[in-house]
Amino acid sequence: MKIVLQKVSQASVVVDSKVISSIKHGYMLLVGISIDDSMAEVDKLSKKVLSLRIFEDETKNLWKRNIKEVNGEILSVSQFTLMAKTKKGTKPDFHLAQKGHIAKELYEEFLKLLKSDLGEDQVKDGEFGAMMSCSLTNEGPVTIILDSDQ
Repeated sequence: MKIVLQKVSQASVVVDSKVISSIKHGYMLLVGISIDDSMAEVDKLSKKVLSLRIFEDETKNLWKRNIKEVNGEILSVSQFTLMAKTKKGTKPDFHLAQKGHIAKELYEEFLKLLKSDLGEDQVKDGEFGAMMSCSLTNEGPVTIILDSDQ
């Protein structure tokens, strides 16, 4: 499982010219699930996302608070292309990406774990399997890649 986490001041997802989700202050997550992933990886990375200290404290000291401590929001987007292998040739190989129905189940469990700790209204997502346009303002900029294998 791989996640690209970006600290944002705003983010949104558009499907068919309609905004389906948006947040203000928090994280934009791009989430890729591999054929080797199970609930163990989902649990591990959901806890990591929620506990990372990326935000400043009241005295503007960096790396002091996590998403929950700053009442932040999460906008999560499923993105199988994070599993692409590009070692050979010029066409990405997606064989390591989990099959759709299994990936959807694991992704929904990931969202459920985030919502159970952060709050139902604090976690939004895109539309699984849809062509989405994602917009965000990266703060910092802070972009961190989380990998369940590391």
